[in-house]
Amino acid sequence: MSRFLKIMIVLLTIAAVATPVMAEDRLSLGGQMRVRGWYIDDERANEDYTSSFMDQRLRIGGKLSVAEGVSVTFRFDETESAWGDQAGSGSGRFVDGTDRPMQWDRAHLDITKGMFHLRAGQQLITFGHSAFDAQDNGLLLDIKGTVPVTLFWMIDDNNTHNVYSSTENYNSDDYYYGAKAGFKAESMAFEGFVASEKGDVEHEVYVIGATGDFDLNAVKLYAEFEYFTGDSDADTDAVGTQLFVDASVAATEAFTVGGQLYYALGTDDADENQYYVLGNEFDGWDPMFAIGSNLDNEKVATGRPFDLGSALGYGSHSNTGVMAIRGYASFKASDDLTLAGSLTYAEPEEDSNTALDSAIMVALGMKYNVMANTSLGVQVEYKDISADATDDMPSDPSVLTAGAGLFVNF
Repeated sequence: MSRFLKIMIVLLTIAAVATPVMAEDRLSLGGQMRVRGWYIDDERANEDYTSSFMDQRLRIGGKLSVAEGVSVTFRFDETESAWGDQAGSGSGRFVDGTDRPMQWDRAHLDITKGMFHLRAGQQLITFGHSAFDAQDNGLLLDIKGTVPVTLFWMIDDNNTHNVYSSTENYNSDDYYYGAKAGFKAESMAFEGFVASEKGDVEHEVYVIGATGDFDLNAVKLYAEFEYFTGDSDADTDAVGTQLFVDASVAATEAFTVGGQLYYALGTDDADENQYYVLGNEFDGWDPMFAIGSNLDNEKVATGRPFDLGSALGYGSHSNTGVMAIRGYASFKASDDLTLAGSLTYAEPEEDSNTALDSAIMVALGMKYNVMANTSLGVQVEYKDISADATDDMPSDPSVLTAGAGLFVNF
């Protein structure tokens, strides 16, 4: 055996022993593996349209504690795709570049010193449920105190002039910025915020809002209000006023009931666009079908309901607003099994620019803890839509969707 080989064996042995110690001291990992199956029967696309498929995702995130008050965080999603989508030689080998089965969605550093916390890099920032929601590269500064303050600035699209290119590009950068301040007591919390989405020189939209959260033991109350204003483009104003209220009561240790109210002003003015969230909406929000199964806000999602026409497929920006009420309930049948359901009635606040009249939405589901950190979720959703026929849709379509998923958290 050569001297070089002996030295390499010794070094590898030292590394094998030292690495677990370093990982335990400096690196913490977590994530989730999920495998899901879906069924969709959607009369909006075609009266005979049905689809069934399966998908999976492995999510891994970690935090590397570099020094006291200094850390680096990462998170990525691997094999995030439907089964059989990969072209070429199959999954795990030569994957179709358009499928993008791997996604890095967190990569940032955090520095905390005294009352200040700075986060720099790729990160997720949200204000309320539907005020601001973006994942991008940027800076966030938290200032601790009696009233904590958060400031942020993010770049969404860097439109710099390339001095080496023959094509001149003097477009301004697209970016987000904002601030929030809050107050938290033992049973209540309040936040006020303002954020802006700045595109080219003709696009700058603002949101101003507030949230209130009350936890009175068996009774919980949450309220959120947003007001949008600014310029959608050179010829169109940005508008939007919306309210969301959620109240629930734990009637017994096993049974919880609640109700939600949704209201948003629409517009029929050709010079106005309704806004209901700023940012790229990475995190998403599907409240009308959230019943705790981990299957809402996914393949069978309706999404944010404040522009009801858009949420139900009647135009990508229909400006309808919404008036809706939702009731929900959950029952803990055993230590491992929880059953839940909800019923929603919704209609546009402004119906002059849509064929949509109203919709009734039902969700039923369950979550079963199969083993430690392992759960099975099942959810069925039904949308009964009342609407006139259009060039793209039949009259009064219905949508039936179902999903089942096995989730392992680690």
